[in-house]
Amino acid sequence: MSQRLPDASEESLNIVRRRIMAITWVVTSIHGLFGAIGAAYALGDDRRSDQIILLVVSVPLAMIIYGVTVVILDKPPISWRTTPWLVLLLSFCVAGFVWVL
Repeated sequence: MSQRLPDASEESLNIVRRRIMAITWVVTSIHGLFGAIGAAYALGDDRRSDQIILLVVSVPLAMIIYGVTVVILDKPPISWRTTPWLVLLLSFCVAGFVWVL
């Protein structure tokens, strides 16, 4: 015999599941963003075009991380709670441009 949770408990459990999945996604995927920026730095000045390509790729990567996270959390893409996270991710990309170039 299975026990069903009340609707409020079920919804609370789903919120917790979404948050855990979002945290796992962000922590895992942010390594890819930092990896692209770090790889651009590691290439050295003699491969400037490859550095620029990696830095340009980091911007869509940051936007994908943001978009998937917003979808997982079921939040609106543009709001006062979610937009600062996009700004933070893009600031990593800008810092990468300043650091490498």
